[in-house]
Amino acid sequence: MDTSIPTIQQIKQQWKAGQTLYNFFLIQPSSWNAEQYGALGYPSLTLDMQHGLIEDAHLLSLLQAIRAGGSLPAIRLKWNRPELIMKALDYDVPILICPMVNSVAEVEAFVRAAKYPPHGNRSYGPIRAGLRGGPDYFERANEQIVTFAMVETPGALDNLEAIAATPGLDGLYIGPFDLTASLGFPERANFQDENLLAIIDRVLAVAKRAGLYTGIFTIDPKDAKAMAHRGFDLVTFGTDGVLFQQIAKSWLSKLDG
Repeated sequence: MDTSIPTIQQIKQQWKAGQTLYNFFLIQPSSWNAEQYGALGYPSLTLDMQHGLIEDAHLLSLLQAIRAGGSLPAIRLKWNRPELIMKALDYDVPILICPMVNSVAEVEAFVRAAKYPPHGNRSYGPIRAGLRGGPDYFERANEQIVTFAMVETPGALDNLEAIAATPGLDGLYIGPFDLTASLGFPERANFQDENLLAIIDRVLAVAKRAGLYTGIFTIDPKDAKAMAHRGFDLVTFGTDGVLFQQIAKSWLSKLDG
């Protein structure tokens, strides 16, 4: 097993010590790009299965490339469905981010699918996870993953305290774009908006009381640093698609004419 990549237990210890894990979203199904980001020092890479161009057939090569580059892999699931959750875990993805969560029942279903009995109903067949995790994988598996429920809808805010109290849930992850859109904010994901910051602080407080980890999505590295200073454990600082477009536009603007 590659010992250069931190284990989830080590990440949890870092979070306990107040250290932020920075994270970057991949939307393009390029294993070469995935490996490069890791080699450049990006500590954690999330495969965006919800909105990106990545499909199931790309998973194995992308995860192998992420490991080869030295990053810790994560996945934002397509949806809260047990077969998608279990498949991601069998592929050896230790961090799962579940989108569009609205209720306790939805979180309970998410957690059950991610946990082996007696704490859940995950089916046993860890093809890649078992190979990497060793013969005692089943006994350790439930402690080797982190489950984040996204807070990005009015329903999630209405049920926030109850969602946070769901047994087996590890964290809350704020999706500010869907959240501000669904709440009718005039600007999406404006981290200078006091109304958004009030929601962010509420989620942080609820998570802290419940003993949960916290995550948040940003696009601008300056916002990412601000959210890390605010106390988030997992902070996303953009996507490969946004980075490519910004650099491409910048280079084009330097040409005469």
